[in-house]
Amino acid sequence: MSLSKKPGLPSRLLVGLVSAALAMPAMVPVAYAQSSQQSGAAQLSQAQLSALVAPIALYPDSLVSQVLMASTYPLEVAEASSWQKANSGLKGNALNQALQQQTWDASVKSLVSFPPVLNMMGSELSWTQNLGNAVLAQQSDVMNAIQALRAKAQQSGALQSNAQQTVSGGGSAPIVIQPANPQVVYVPAYNPAVVYGGWPYPAYPPYTYYPPGYVAGTALLSFGVGMAVGAALWGGCHWGGGGWGGGNSLTVNNNTYNNFNRNTNNNWKGVGRGGSSNWQPDMQRRSANMGGAGGGANRDAARDQLRQSMQRDGMSGGDRSGGDRMGSERSGSDRLGGDRAGGSRESSFGRDPGGFGDTRGARFDSGDRFGGGGKSFSGGGRSFGGGGHFGGGRR
Repeated sequence: MSLSKKPGLPSRLLVGLVSAALAMPAMVPVAYAQSSQQSGAAQLSQAQLSALVAPIALYPDSLVSQVLMASTYPLEVAEASSWQKANSGLKGNALNQALQQQTWDASVKSLVSFPPVLNMMGSELSWTQNLGNAVLAQQSDVMNAIQALRAKAQQSGALQSNAQQTVSGGGSAPIVIQPANPQVVYVPAYNPAVVYGGWPYPAYPPYTYYPPGYVAGTALLSFGVGMAVGAALWGGCHWGGGGWGGGNSLTVNNNTYNNFNRNTNNNWKGVGRGGSSNWQPDMQRRSANMGGAGGGANRDAARDQLRQSMQRDGMSGGDRSGGDRMGSERSGSDRLGGDRAGGSRESSFGRDPGGFGDTRGARFDSGDRFGGGGKSFSGGGRSFGGGGHFGGGRR
């Protein structure tokens, strides 16, 4: 920021103003939790964290862990989401070979195998960035919020073992969600305002994502077609000891991680010879994703344009998807994401059960009931384009 000297402005006064400006601490919106390595980091409350993790808290442990990891690299998530849509026909070895040409973090590459999840993160970059910020600043608290929501879903009867998943724990023990078949993952779709037995934090409504093709029904959780895992899931959750009140951490299965990297990374480096290790964020990569040192000169024009677009649309500023829930101030006319980027872009995250994304009375606009080919899924008088059923193909 530069100050221009106005005619007649005394030089002594100008120097005083500049000195005061430099001495003034930078203001950081509460909406964005900062890195734990920074002093005076803004800490989100349990209510705020719960609203943030509500759409993913009921994912299997391995998948939710990699979502949390990948969220710390939002620029790469945006790139991978766009790339996956353009290369949706790639499978198996062909997909692995194509991924070898990409330089994304392994956590981001892994989500290419789960298009519905990657599409959600790529289309909701403000939420993705908020989540990543919280992971870096309050990893254990984020995981506590997930456990607290799982307990509520278990009490409501929504979270239980079935043909798609195995649920264990409860009470004072952490609740663990695993695929019923270790080689096949079903991504659950659900309404966070309902599945947890009534949302307990009215001041912070849950972020809500309704995927293309989702239809509210009698089941609190619905599942699409299962997706093959292969070596794509190598993350895990360590829920601490003596209850889930603290000491939580994200973990890496070293053998599976090495296998995944060997197949998808030309310059892969092995970690550990066996067992698990704690996940550590790559802060240099993080800085590049956020436009910090090393993030400009080493990136091509397309990446720079993408970063500028994300910043313009609110990734580094206002929150397109309910930022007031994180404590930021906004005008009352800007509550549903209608005009935050100077246009009519809308967020598919709903603000509340009656807001955008509400499935009550929802209909599909064509015979393609899963919104493929850009068909629209409508609800509450608003719509968003679909790119396939959340959780897989047709049900």
